[in-house]
Amino acid sequence: MANLLNIIFQKKSSKKKNLTSFYKPYEVLEDLLKNHEVSNIIDAGASNGRISKRLLNMFPKAFLHAFEPNPLYEQTLNKFASEDSRFLPNYIALSDHKGYTDFCITESPGNASLFKPGTYLKEIDSQGSLLKNTKKVEIISLDEWLQQNGNPAVQLIKMDIQGAELLVLQGAENALKNSVIAVYTEILFNSLYDGGALFSEIDLCLRTFGFVLYDIYKPKYNSSGLLMYGNAIYLHNKRFNG
Repeated sequence: MANLLNIIFQKKSSKKKNLTSFYKPYEVLEDLLKNHEVSNIIDAGASNGRISKRLLNMFPKAFLHAFEPNPLYEQTLNKFASEDSRFLPNYIALSDHKGYTDFCITESPGNASLFKPGTYLKEIDSQGSLLKNTKKVEIISLDEWLQQNGNPAVQLIKMDIQGAELLVLQGAENALKNSVIAVYTEILFNSLYDGGALFSEIDLCLRTFGFVLYDIYKPKYNSSGLLMYGNAIYLHNKRFNG
């Protein structure tokens, strides 16, 4: 609640359109999990590995399983893997089933998604949202991937996958029921991608598995002041407090 009050205060006291909360989410996440054993982390949407590196520094005993279907980052992630044996890249996308689907590659790599750019994203980033091409990529559910790889217990899931977060959660039922303590995810308050999940859907899904919303970070607004997206930390109520 304190962070939300800070956001409200900033919005009222500043003329800026895009505001960042006073608290840094990764520092908060590290503090929240300091008394928990974190042995396996899922990074869905690893991009260039920058956040993966940060998470491994935060949790030095953990292995990090990165998922990134964009071929742009493969060479960089391979180099990181050669330097740190705890970093394990997978050049596929997490979803709710096993198969193949189209991956939309945009002018700005950060906008690439399993979904096509929507109207609001085109307004926010007209050049970066331009669709360059689509690539057929392999997809798999997290539960099936874990089963294929010895069923390691996952304590932390990070997602930054441009509207595909709900698909990952729907394919991670066993992990969410049995071991995950925290989820750090991007959330869309208004649709940036055609068919992409909104915050309300992600919130409802996680709550069915016993997770509660801890806080919201880095809210961003469009030029009209409409709240567009941000990030959130969810905690499993029993496992975190138990």
